[in-house]
Amino acid sequence: ARKVIISAPASGADATIVYGVNHDTLRQSHQIISSASCTTNCLAPVAQVLHRELGIENGLMTTIHAYTNDQNLIDVYHTDPYRARSATQSMIPSKTGAA
Repeated sequence: ARKVIISAPASGADATIVYGVNHDTLRQSHQIISSASCTTNCLAPVAQVLHRELGIENGLMTTIHAYTNDQNLIDVYHTDPYRARSATQSMIPSKTGAA
């Protein structure tokens, strides 16, 4: 393909575009475009408005995300039902690709 849009963060992309935030930076010369992470696409439009209207000096964000296919989950039997909970129902701290 001559041009590619990746629907995830990508380190080798010519540009990372969040539509409505920085789509005006998109250039014809860009061959590989990342559309950022789902977290970035949720946060960036809100942060842009807050920064434009009120100003943001610094910030901190937390996200809770469903498990993804690159997380190995295993559920096994335990005599204590509390410790035998489903891994897919647990909140497990993990890294993110969010910008």
